[in-house]
Formats: sequence, structure tokens, C-alpha cells
Amino acid sequence: MHFGEGIFWGGLYIITAVVMLFQLRSMLQNSNAEYYHPFSQAVIKLTNPVVQRPPLRNLRLGSFNVAGFAVALALAVLFWPLMFIFLPMPMSFLVFGGLFLFVKSLGFLIIMLLIGQALCSWIPALHPWSQVFGEATSMITYPVRRIIPPIGMIDISLMVVMLAIFALDALITNILKASNMELFYLWVIV
Repeated sequence: MHFGEGIFWGGLYIITAVVMLFQLRSMLQNSNAEYYHPFSQAVIKLTNPVVQRPPLRNLRLGSFNVAGFAVALALAVLFWPLMFIFLPMPMSFLVFGGLFLFVKSLGFLIIMLLIGQALCSWIPALHPWSQVFGEATSMITYPVRRIIPPIGMIDISLMVVMLAIFALDALITNILKASNMELFYLWVIV
């Protein structure tokens, strides 16, 4: 592996984790998740130094607090020109890389939260964790839950949302593969 490739892949993993952290901040903040849960507190303490800066502190779209999403998108967009220094890449990567990184990391974060919610709900000692994960994804699962209510103790809305995310990923992959191979490769590697 070339030195520039190693820097790129390491940077991509790190920036994806940081982008997901700020996305999680917005999801927790806008869903009114339990503030004093250790998971919520860890996310807030890690992101507060950036999100509480004056231009971001009250950044809203209606009643929706978007400061975490704004920071996540800015980090995702700024990553690609920085990596261009170490590894030459097509111009389309610089243009679409940040958007693709933001969208795919959000989808992955939602899937991981849904899986965590489902797994933690089966273990009584981890039920508070399941509750926080459920509150973080409630904006996404609630509309599905209104159409398909839980059957007994089984909540199918989690599976429906996960399947929808996988279907959307497959649709975007197929559209990009048919229209632009450069963007297809970018979508796959991000």
C-alpha cells in the first residue's frame, strides 16, 4: 500500500467516526432523548466544544436543531480537499465526496442504532440503552410505526426502516453504476 493510500483510508475511517458522532448529537438533541443517560452525556461532552460556539449554538431549521448536522457536513466536505494533498483523485470526488460521506455515514449510524436498540431490548439490564437508542431514531421509526403498529411485543418498524435504507443504498448504487462509474466507485468506497 502506498503511503498516501494509507493516510487516505485511515483518515476516511476517522472522519467517518467523527461525522457520525456529530450526526448522533443532532439526532439525540432533536428527539429529546434522556439527557442524563451516560451515552447521551458522552456524546454531548465530546461535541459541546464545537457545537456550543457562537455561530453554531442556535443554528436551527424551524424547531429542528441542525448544529451537529452542519458540523458533520462541513467536516465531510473539508476532508476530501485535504486528502487530495496525499492522494490525487478525480475532481468528482472533491465535489461529491463530502455529500456521499455525510449520507452514507448517516444511514450506517441509523442502522447501528436500530440494531443496538433491538439487541439491548432483549436483555433486561440493557433496557435503558435500548430506550436511548430508540429515542434517537424515533424521528425515523415513528412514521413507520403509525402505519405498521407493533405486533404484540415485536416492533416491525425497525426492520422496515433498515430495509428501506438498504433498498435506497442499492437504488443509488445502481443509478450511479449505470450513469457514472467514477461516482459509483466513490459511493462504494465511502
